[in-house]
Order: sequence, then structure tokens, then C-alpha cells
Amino acid sequence: MIELDPKKLLRRLASEIPKSMHRHVLVVGSLAAAYHYRTALQRRAVNTKDADLVVHPAGDVGSSRRIAERLLHLGWTRTEDCHARPSATPTDELRAIRLHPPDSKDYFVELLGVPGRRQRKTLAWVPVRLADGWYGIGCLRYMAIPAADRRRSAEGIDVASPASMALANLLSHPDLSTQRMSAPLGGRTLLRSAKDLGRVLGLAILEGQEGTRLWAKTWGRLLRKTYPAGWKPLARRAGSGLRALLKSRLTMDEARITLDVGLLSGRRVDEDALRAAGERLIDDALEPLRLSAGR
Repeated sequence: MIELDPKKLLRRLASEIPKSMHRHVLVVGSLAAAYHYRTALQRRAVNTKDADLVVHPAGDVGSSRRIAERLLHLGWTRTEDCHARPSATPTDELRAIRLHPPDSKDYFVELLGVPGRRQRKTLAWVPVRLADGWYGIGCLRYMAIPAADRRRSAEGIDVASPASMALANLLSHPDLSTQRMSAPLGGRTLLRSAKDLGRVLGLAILEGQEGTRLWAKTWGRLLRKTYPAGWKPLARRAGSGLRALLKSRLTMDEARITLDVGLLSGRRVDEDALRAAGERLIDDALEPLRLSAGR
């Protein structure tokens, strides 16, 4: 990871991605979080190497292909692990589209997709054919939630709201599972759930209790908007993974590590503070959300 100023990085994205494509992209992940909380972070740089760009609307493979081809034409280059495969199948072997900006390897963008309403897998790979072969656009099942709560930045690029990203991460991990990150962090190969649920705790700390008390209402609105026929079961189980995290000292330590080198770098937030933030979030937002769905 390298340190990048979130506002400057967003400005670079806005200038290096053609304006005609701005309406098709949404910034999510650590860059979006650091941008929203740049004042609370006391203008610290964000430790990141990638800028996650969601291409929308859902299922818009054409826009994903056109954006990738246009960026390559403008001098963007593939990362070392971004290379084509000769066939669209098997889809889980397709490489993500990850591109460095022209004349720089400070960061890369990864193209993601908004899932269709019928997607049931936590992560589905949608084949996209470029000039040199087949790649994959990763569609996270609950990315439809951040896509429904877009905020236009002063730099002209849309950024997902913290509340929507927190809810998407909560729903993506109803339990801790056993899936581990592909690359080590802090010298350890950590659980994916520790990283994503730890991000929820980091967002809650940066938002503050006054703000997170409003998340239950926001979450209910977003669930009814994105999953009108099935929002109630989602509302009831949204906190199950976080509750499991708070009970696991080992996984909580992994969550702390991801925040130490990422979103909360330099703030020295310990496990007790993270646990307190999680308990408050359950009381102030997750429990009211669950109750709003009835039995």
C-alpha cells in the first residue's frame, strides 16, 4: 500500500477518466470512505493502492467494455496480474480489469459491476471481451445498495455514501466464513470477513454516534428501494456477522490490523475501542433496523 491524498486522487480520477464516462462510474471502498471523512482523518493520506470503480447500471457489460477500451486507448496500462484469457469460461478464472493511469503506477482502478436483482452469489464474475481476450467484471451481490445512494463529489465523480457501504459489507458477511484475502496484510493472511466487517467498525468510528443513530432509517430506505420484495429478511440478519465478529477475539484482532494499515492508519484504535463501536452500532442502528422488519 501507498499513501495517497483522497481529495487529490479523486481529482486525478476526474481528470484522467473522460467526462463522458463519469455518469457511468461510482467510487466505492477505501477511497470513498477516506474522501467522505477527510476532515475527521485530519487530512491524513489514505493507505491504498486501488480505486474501486463500479460501472452501472446493473448488467451494463457494454459500458464496462467501452470504459476499459477507452482508458487503454488513452494510455492506461494493465497491472501485472491483469491479463486476458482465451475463453469466457470458466468464469472464476477470469482476471479482473485493473488499470494504471497514464505514466504512473501510483494507483490502479478496478472495474466492478452492479449486480442484477436475481444474483444470489456473494460474488459473480461477468465475462467481458476486450481486444486481446476475455476478462471478468466482479459483481458483489449487495453493491446495488451503494449504487442507490450516490453522492456527487466536488470533483465531479460520484462517491458511495458511508452508510450504504457499511450496510453492503454487513450483508455480505452473515457469518465469519473461512475465506481469506489473496494477499497478506501486516504479515498475515486475514479473513475477508475481518477486513470487510472491520471496515464497518472504522466507518462507524469516523461517523460518530450522532451520525450512526441515523443509519437505521437510511438502511431501511435503501433496503426497501433495492430489494422491495425481500428487504425484511435482510434487515433481520444484517447484524449477524458483526455479532459473530465481536465474539471472536482472533478475528477482532485481524479487523484491527486491517484498520491499522488502512482506513484508521495512525489513529491507534485498539480492540476495546472497536468492540465498543460495534456494540453501539448494534444498539443504535442494527437493532432498530431489525425491529422495523417485524417478525
